[in-house]
Amino acid sequence: MSDTPKAQRLMEVFNRFRRVGCYKPALEGMKSSEIKVLFIIRRVSCEDSRGVTISAISNMMEVTSPTVTPLVRSLEKRGLVTRYTDEQDRRAVRIKLTEQGEAITRKAQEAYTRRFNGLIDYLGEEKSGQLADLLEQVFEYLDQQQARS
Repeated sequence: MSDTPKAQRLMEVFNRFRRVGCYKPALEGMKSSEIKVLFIIRRVSCEDSRGVTISAISNMMEVTSPTVTPLVRSLEKRGLVTRYTDEQDRRAVRIKLTEQGEAITRKAQEAYTRRFNGLIDYLGEEKSGQLADLLEQVFEYLDQQQARS
């Protein structure tokens, strides 16, 4: 724990965010990691119509490929993604969203957006802008600290 009350308060607030799961779009029966995979597949597929590889997903999530494989397998069983062999590189397996996967991803995005629009309504425009400015500064500080480590 911290020596100073202000540092202690900041730690407690950050821990409350984690516990409340404020960054997790609420969808019945979906893990936040599965939703994150769906978002990555959608984003990459917009840039590359062939889809995305497991290794690309693992790089973006900063986890190992064996961590991503069961997530993709689960999404495939639910009919949210499809896997296929890349026609240009027969060694590569690509993943794309199905129509159902696209619909779930859209629903998750809408829930996420609603949550933050609700926060803006709650705080007001001015405080929301101040919060965004402060959080950007927090990110810059933490990013610099990590770079020094």
